[in-house]
Amino acid sequence: MPGARFDNRVAFGVWINDFRNEPILHEDWPAVKIDARTIEDFSSTIAFVKAAHYTALDIFGLLTNRDWPLDIQSVVDRERKAQVDRCIDIAHASGIEIIYGLGVYSWGFESIIKADPEVRGTNPLALCGSREKSRSWMRKVIDYVAGNFQVDGFHLEVADQGRCRCPECSKETSVAYYSRLNRETAQYIRGRWPDKTLLVNTSGYLPWGDCIRKDEFERIYELGQHIDIFIDGGNHGLFVAENDRREFIACLPCSYGTSGGFWVYPPQRWDRLRWFLPYVFQDGAHLEQLHRDGGRSCELYLGPLVNPGVELNVLCNGLKINDLSRPSEEVLSEAVQRLYKPKNPAGRSALVELFAQAEEAFFASWSPRRRPGVRKEHSDGIDALFEWSKSSPERAVPGELFLEPLLGSKPGFPTYLAIHFEPEGRERYKKSLVQIQSRLRLRPDQFDDAGRIERVQTCLQNTLADIERVQRAYP
Repeated sequence: MPGARFDNRVAFGVWINDFRNEPILHEDWPAVKIDARTIEDFSSTIAFVKAAHYTALDIFGLLTNRDWPLDIQSVVDRERKAQVDRCIDIAHASGIEIIYGLGVYSWGFESIIKADPEVRGTNPLALCGSREKSRSWMRKVIDYVAGNFQVDGFHLEVADQGRCRCPECSKETSVAYYSRLNRETAQYIRGRWPDKTLLVNTSGYLPWGDCIRKDEFERIYELGQHIDIFIDGGNHGLFVAENDRREFIACLPCSYGTSGGFWVYPPQRWDRLRWFLPYVFQDGAHLEQLHRDGGRSCELYLGPLVNPGVELNVLCNGLKINDLSRPSEEVLSEAVQRLYKPKNPAGRSALVELFAQAEEAFFASWSPRRRPGVRKEHSDGIDALFEWSKSSPERAVPGELFLEPLLGSKPGFPTYLAIHFEPEGRERYKKSLVQIQSRLRLRPDQFDDAGRIERVQTCLQNTLADIERVQRAYP
């Protein structure tokens, strides 16, 4: 595929502080405050994704997370509006479009649902999808955002918080229900702002591991007539079965994409150097196959760029989606050259090999399935975290890796190292990281890396400390 690339190369925030380079403590997820650090890291992230050939930033939380007020417009004060405008201006100055993360019938309507019985269905987090008053509230939000902020498009997400299952709404399957609400919302935006890019993300459309039945593809095709991009993210399994994907894409009126195959979604409260997980080859193989199947869009997760693994993944993915003909080894080599500036080929080769080894060590040792029933009373107070694992469906998780559950206001137990590893695999991973750490004693005068090698060392040390913590709790 010489010169092949994706048309829509979207970097996904996800929330305004997810790529913040320092943790947010004492605030539950998702924190949407904007302060000097938020703007500083927003600006540096925009510059980075531009240099990595992304075309847009998709972001939630510019205005709110759960609380649209009843008058809508008082959601932000004058200072907050100025901060949001500044962020948008920073992006536009770099040629990066801003796609506004919009909860469709959810993510922001909790206060409205409490106050207005006409929109209240069976879900306290989501408007009833069969009420005209619900459509009215949705349109008020769109009118406010599009009328007051220079966003270039909307990310429509309707299913992440579940749905109403009142007698009227229950007449529709989930695929039909969510697609209808997304379609109606898209049609409204198209009618008033025809130049806006419209992206639908299917997160939550179906239970983990389920796929859209072929007899329901038509529902998605109807939606595709009114949007530009359809993202089958693959958080916990793709909703379009890979065996059906070429046929599906060929009939889809809009561009199809995924979130790249695998990514880490770190808690906002964690030390930003607490984990180290390159996945350059993992995503590279997925993106190549996606393009061969006809996919031309992607929505790839960001993170705090101060973490050298995150930084490397974001850059390599950006280089890859800009030219699919390049082998992942070549992409990784260029990324190492850009970031670490080795002064000789031997230094570059050593770092390329090290990052490749770190990726191989993880994927050779982990299990994409959560281990059921991992429980033991322990002074770490981690029992509740494993209830989270136990209650989740035991399905393959090829996409999103949570380091620990999202909710919480202080850093906790490294759950991913317990529920995704058997004891033998965890020990094998530990030994590999110790070996990598010993090989990382490189001469600092051979690199102009702005402290990156030192940060890699810190990430490795912190990951090893977390592995030992898990081993003590679950020998």
